[in-house]
Amino acid sequence: MAKKSGRSGKSNKPVKTKKSGSKVFWIIYVAIVAVVLYIAVYVVEQRQKIQVSKEQLSALNNSISLQKIKLNELKNVADAAEKNDYDSFADYIERIAREQLDYVKSGEVVYINIAGD
Repeated sequence: MAKKSGRSGKSNKPVKTKKSGSKVFWIIYVAIVAVVLYIAVYVVEQRQKIQVSKEQLSALNNSISLQKIKLNELKNVADAAEKNDYDSFADYIERIAREQLDYVKSGEVVYINIAGD
């Protein structure tokens, strides 16, 4: 029988070829491109959400400003009623309605002077 030499005919290690290295490169390249595209889409969506939120905030701030103006007007009316010694706020409103808006209570008879004197 013949002695076996120290080298065997085949090794158990896989042999890498240019094809398998190129295939791995393309898989990594496609994965990186996919991640970059995902991040870009995500950033655009977040910017749109931020813009919508800013618009909502602006609308709410405008609404708050209007409410503050209305509140100040009501406070001014209430202060004016107190300064003019009206018995109550309702009396002040009634006076304004009668004098400036020509309103009358139901059941009242209105006389109009046609002579103009």
